[in-house]
Amino acid sequence: MANQNPDFMSNLPYIHLLYSTPDLPIPSEKSIAENIRSVEPLSNQDVIVTWEKQTQHGCLGTIRFDKHKVRVAGLSQPLPADAIHRTTNPSQWQVQWKAVMRQHLSHLSLVYSGDDPDPIEKMIALYKVSRAFNHENLLGIVNENAWTAHPPVETLSSEKIRSFRGEFPFRLWIGYVRFFIDEENFWLVTKGHHIFDVPDLAVLVQPGENPDQIAHSLMNIFYYIYEQDVFVTAGDTLSIKGTGESMRFSEVQEFEDFLMGPAGTLVVEKINPDQVNP
Repeated sequence: MANQNPDFMSNLPYIHLLYSTPDLPIPSEKSIAENIRSVEPLSNQDVIVTWEKQTQHGCLGTIRFDKHKVRVAGLSQPLPADAIHRTTNPSQWQVQWKAVMRQHLSHLSLVYSGDDPDPIEKMIALYKVSRAFNHENLLGIVNENAWTAHPPVETLSSEKIRSFRGEFPFRLWIGYVRFFIDEENFWLVTKGHHIFDVPDLAVLVQPGENPDQIAHSLMNIFYYIYEQDVFVTAGDTLSIKGTGESMRFSEVQEFEDFLMGPAGTLVVEKINPDQVNP
């Protein structure tokens, strides 16, 4: 799946599972169905697994349940180096784990192509299928859309997967990437918002500013736009109740190759509350 057209893939939720051995896991159809159903009851208990190919060195198939359809493709070889570099480097996890991930020898790609309109349900479906392919050799989960990756530990339990509906897993599904202009100034830009029909956001971070606080502010903006179904464009202003934050959105004027997301990117600038448009 890593060789698919990137423009096509960027419009679909998809993740990669990385394994420490060249042999891919080969769970039975019964095992796959049981693992998916173990997360929570399905509206239709049928889980349909169709394989065009399934060996330890390569597989291609489709898994269907409820409104969901997930394409599964595996290769007994690593992901391309640029994909690993782009996702592990910005991720928020320990350096030791990133080094381990880079040593993977095979991967499974899971691509959502079902009919559920809810982006969160699409991602939950991918994690349900990931649970079915969990294995002692699973090293990590890569989300190219979000330029991030994370370890499988504590992310594939039934409880954790169900919790994604009540508490959006920013650390797993959204990337926060730094593009340095010089030694002191850098752009902090989100990656992966487009999967949730929200534009990516960018802030120019200057000396003395706390990037962690800025990332938290970007989370608040994302959550407000997503939950309230607010449409924002360049020139708009916004105040988020309860946070004391007011901001103005503008177009990206530089470094478009790095900052621009598939659904566009808006630059965020803090303003005083009295500058908010009525």
